[in-house]
Amino acid sequence: MSSQVRLRLLPRARCMFDEPLQVKVAGLRSRQVVTLRARATDEKGVMFSSMATYKADGSGEVDLQRDPSLSGTYTGVQPMGLLWSMRPDTLHKMFTKTCSLNPQVVKFSVHEEEGGMLADAEDGPGCLTRLEKGCVQAPKML
Repeated sequence: MSSQVRLRLLPRARCMFDEPLQVKVAGLRSRQVVTLRARATDEKGVMFSSMATYKADGSGEVDLQRDPSLSGTYTGVQPMGLLWSMRPDTLHKMFTKTCSLNPQVVKFSVHEEEGGMLADAEDGPGCLTRLEKGCVQAPKML
């Protein structure tokens, strides 16, 4: 991995699965072409993945909220594209998630055109606490 390349997940690496996630890459060469990948395993052990090819701007940065995917499991400007475009690696109909209280870990990585990994990050569980408001009691993930 290149120590100069940074993959940032905002607002933080550990957030709710339905919370908008900003994916940014910095430290690339000007106009460098890279592939971003996301991988997650469902409760049945089936691996799901997505990928998208991007061209860094003149400052060597990629921002999924601004930059279009040139190819992959989706194209165009899609800030959450790496999540919604995940496909099973084997024949399987859908992502299995029976308990929303169990955290879902998604691994993100940035690769050179030749395939070598430049950086990686993991979006995983935050912390779980109990929310009590009046008569309502429910788990709350932070």
